[in-house]
Amino acid sequence: MADNPNPPAVIQPLSVGNVVDVAIRLYTTNAKSFLGIAAIGTLWILLPMVVLIPIVLILVQDGARTGILWLMIPAWLVLLLYGFAKYLTNSALISRLSFGELINQPETVVEARRYTSSRMWSFLLAALLVGLIVGGITIGFYLVAAIVIGIVVAGLSLAFGGLGGSEPNFAVIAVGILLSLTLIVLILTALCWFLARFAIVEVPLAIENGVGASDSVGRSWALTKGAAMRILLILVVAFLITIPVQFVVQVVVAIMQGVLAMFISTSSPTYISIVTLVAYMVGLAGSIVVIPFWQAIKAAIYYDLRSRREGLGLQLRDRTS
Repeated sequence: MADNPNPPAVIQPLSVGNVVDVAIRLYTTNAKSFLGIAAIGTLWILLPMVVLIPIVLILVQDGARTGILWLMIPAWLVLLLYGFAKYLTNSALISRLSFGELINQPETVVEARRYTSSRMWSFLLAALLVGLIVGGITIGFYLVAAIVIGIVVAGLSLAFGGLGGSEPNFAVIAVGILLSLTLIVLILTALCWFLARFAIVEVPLAIENGVGASDSVGRSWALTKGAAMRILLILVVAFLITIPVQFVVQVVVAIMQGVLAMFISTSSPTYISIVTLVAYMVGLAGSIVVIPFWQAIKAAIYYDLRSRREGLGLQLRDRTS
């Protein structure tokens, strides 16, 4: 990685197309190391799911043994959080390596992993903070939408003679449906705007010194100010590029379902369990291919935002510390 003879050098702020192009070049140039890191992170997510299987079997076969279950579930939750933290750390590692190449200060995987691993729990905390923020905003939007729709529909029903007649008031229904659809579009747009503001939340934590979980959330919010719609456009283009991978995943799952249906009844619990497991495993395999691309996209966005706001005199880290 540190000896890459053709790093994707970037010396100026990027356009939307250039951000995606840079991410693709970062991915292809470092495919072997990036895919290996993504595989390790994905395996940490898979581990809690594998451990969950015996817990479910114990619950199904002998539900009376709740004592063992009460001991296993807390341990499984701890393992789940640990696995998720390791997954986030490995994902952030790809962004750190990508950013290092963008500023022509590449690191080895060992060096970069040492840095990101020291912040593993901060990555988890940052993700939980963003989840709480976005979840709270989502609930707030839907509550406001429900109240607004209720008030408007009630006012329209009174204005058009009410809804209690023998025939439905189609004017009220039509306006109510139109208003509901408009509010849904507005809510989804607002949520996407907020998600864009938090799109790079783990990147400052993976790169900048003296940044904690809450600081990284604030840093993402500050850097993306005025750039949310451009970031959304980048993310949409990136999503379109990943569609072929998702298509392949769906095709493989469909083929496996057809093969299993030849030997096992589709209504049997065994068939449902195997299909679910296969779909999950194939989905994870697909995510290994996609994760490096998304993390490279985030690194390119972060580089672009810092270039525009803070100039190019960036340092990956203080080498004397």
